Amino acid sequence: MSSYPIASAVGREAWVMQWLVSVAACGMLCGAGVGAGASHSPPLLPSLAPPCPAHCICLSQSQVVCNSAALRGVPSALSGGVTQLSLSRADLRVLRSDAFAHLRALRRLALDACNLTRIRPFAFRGLPRLRELYIQHTPLATVDAFAFAALQNITSIVLSHNRIAQIEGYAFAGTNFIKLISLRNNPIKRILAHAFSGLNDVTQIELPSGIRSIEPQAFAGLEGIGALELAYMDLPALLPDTFRGLTRVGRLALRESDLGIIRVGAFDGLQRVDVLEMCNNKIDAVEELSLIQNNSVRSFRLTGNHMLESPEAVVLEVENIMISGNHLPCECGRDPLANPLALTPGFAEENFCISPLKVRGRSLASAAAAGAACRGEAGGSARARAAAGASALRLGDALAAPHLAIAVTALAFFAGS
Repeated sequence: MSSYPIASAVGREAWVMQWLVSVAACGMLCGAGVGAGASHSPPLLPSLAPPCPAHCICLSQSQVVCNSAALRGVPSALSGGVTQLSLSRADLRVLRSDAFAHLRALRRLALDACNLTRIRPFAFRGLPRLRELYIQHTPLATVDAFAFAALQNITSIVLSHNRIAQIEGYAFAGTNFIKLISLRNNPIKRILAHAFSGLNDVTQIELPSGIRSIEPQAFAGLEGIGALELAYMDLPALLPDTFRGLTRVGRLALRESDLGIIRVGAFDGLQRVDVLEMCNNKIDAVEELSLIQNNSVRSFRLTGNHMLESPEAVVLEVENIMISGNHLPCECGRDPLANPLALTPGFAEENFCISPLKVRGRSLASAAAAGAACRGEAGGSARARAAAGASALRLGDALAAPHLAIAVTALAFFAGS
């Protein structure tokens, strides 16, 4: 009988005993190490969230609501991890520069219905993650220069339903990649020069109705906008260089407005426009309508406008032109195709007479064929005939005055005799 199995069993038992001794020794050393370390290390305590500031409700460490009229400033004790903050109805009258710089994680900020009257330059600087900014229903009357400067990648700036009457130059300078700037329902009557200078790559700007004046170069320095719509305005004139410096425009629309007189050079300096629309406006006169190759306008649409005078000069170096549904003076004996706007194949059939009264509403082609304007009613522009009528009325009054004086003198003579 071989002794190999017995020797193998003895070896296994010796190995097991050695392993047990090693484990026991390790346990003693580890226990001693923990004990020694315990005398030098503080006990571990659960982490505590920072206290919620006074006049605020902390829905979580990232969502804070401070809608209290007793709050006079931006709380300094807010955690740097706050991503959504509402200061609505707070008594914030002036926002100083860098007012929220300690809240770099902020993504949504609401300042609705607070007593805000002034926003200092760079008030929102230092907020690289801010996406939504709401300032509505406040007494804010002026957007100061650089008030909304240096905001990057923000989705929307909503400034509706305030008392904003003026936007100073460079108010949005250095702010890029915005989807929406809304200024609706504000009493803005005048757009100052360079109001949007330094603002780049905006999807849409919403302006209020009732604008009465646009200064030259009001949009200079605005580069890259998807849609700029100017509606329900009451302008005495569209001045020279109104759109100079406005570049990279998806759609520029002037609609439902009284544009007054379109002056020479109104569209000079406008560059790289996909679509320029002038729709449903009242236009007293057009001194010049010029869109040359340097403007780089791809499509021009002139539709539904009421023009009191035919344009004096029209130059449209544009790829696609639509001129239809407009109401123009039908001048006596004049071929409608002699109108400077007759640049499209169906011009005479697709546009209509605004004057004289006998042919109002008829197509230019129909009125010209009938010759109605030359039978007993003067042609020419509605504006010129209105001025002539006023002159005739003044002349009639002047002639009537001497006759009235003679009649009164005669009655006095016979009464005394």
